[in-house]
Amino acid sequence: MSVKKPQESRSPRRVGIPWSEKLLDPRHARGRRHAHHGLMALVAVAFACGRTVLRQMEDLSADLGRMTRRVLELPRKVSDTALYLLLRRQRPDGLRETVWRMVKQGFEKEMFWHDLFRHGVLSFDGKSTCTSTRRRIEGAKESVCPKNGKPMWTLASMRACLTSSSARPCVDLELIPEKTGEAPAFRVVFQRVVEHFFPLFRIVTADAGMTCRENALLVADATKHYLFALKGNQERLFKLAQQWLVPGSAPLRAYTSERRGGVRVDRELYSLTVTGAPEMDFPDVQQLWCIRQVPFNRAGLPATTEDRYFLSSIPPGLLTPHEQLGLVRLHWGIENGLHWTLDAMLHEDDRQPCQASSVAIEVVAWLRVIGYNLLAVWRFRAPRANKQSLSWHRAMEWLRDALVAARIPEAVTAILA
Repeated sequence: MSVKKPQESRSPRRVGIPWSEKLLDPRHARGRRHAHHGLMALVAVAFACGRTVLRQMEDLSADLGRMTRRVLELPRKVSDTALYLLLRRQRPDGLRETVWRMVKQGFEKEMFWHDLFRHGVLSFDGKSTCTSTRRRIEGAKESVCPKNGKPMWTLASMRACLTSSSARPCVDLELIPEKTGEAPAFRVVFQRVVEHFFPLFRIVTADAGMTCRENALLVADATKHYLFALKGNQERLFKLAQQWLVPGSAPLRAYTSERRGGVRVDRELYSLTVTGAPEMDFPDVQQLWCIRQVPFNRAGLPATTEDRYFLSSIPPGLLTPHEQLGLVRLHWGIENGLHWTLDAMLHEDDRQPCQASSVAIEVVAWLRVIGYNLLAVWRFRAPRANKQSLSWHRAMEWLRDALVAARIPEAVTAILA
């Protein structure tokens, strides 16, 4: 792929990893051939370029120009063994703070902004971080593999994503220990993001697994608004919502129709203000929402209709009905943006460079998130064709071409800034 020279010299300067002082080098003082931050940056940038296994990272280090490697303080090609030994020994301390700095600096320098929604929206969702059928992972949930019936260990994490920006940067993550769930992990992550990103968002969205009184109180105490999905885990509230909001009988607030995958999809919004209703008995709840989604087949006939219900603490006058409908769809940005990219492009489900321990898995998860944020901001700022963003694959190749060009050492200088 050809990269224009102005793009080469300008775009890489937007890529930066402001490493935290808490990130310590675990190697022995003697015999160090490469700078610690250089090795960590190599892994993160390799993820951003779609090089997700250690041998590919080794090859990327060989492709870097002489001047680029000099700035990285990597005098020669880095072996995959050296990277594995580092990841096995590295502690995750400082990586969370590094991600926080990246997001804060990116927003302050207007490398991304709330281009999808006028209010900042932070979405929370759980995701599998590592799955193994070969060896037990400390702290992972044990189950039975549906394919072969063998024991399977899955380590999941809770992630927070700024879905009001089309860059959809990952703001924080927390591993979910064995015998716990998404709701407790939500409380841990939410308290941190409120402390460090209070002005960045106003609305919180989450799936039904995090819908509970304690989480609603936590959001209300932080003077934020929530939109929680409502399902059978809140049986009483779910039955009330189904009784009070019957699509077709309740007033229609908003309607959209679009084509997706070559077929038509209609969405309808129904809402009901329940402020002060004693039957609800849920902290700070203002409204019930129902979204009816009607997909059509290729013959133009309606297929299975799906009704989804939500609890909202958003004041009825804060958003227009069409914004309310858009907010529900905006939550899926964490799945279609962050999680899909981590799985399909950065191969989080399939490739783990180091599974020596749960600590090593967490370190790799953080470096993959750093790589994702680099790539997401790069793609967000890249020129668009016909108002369409670059494909993720094209963005990764473009980023690699810019970073390995020997005539732009400032690209790697920005990475170590």
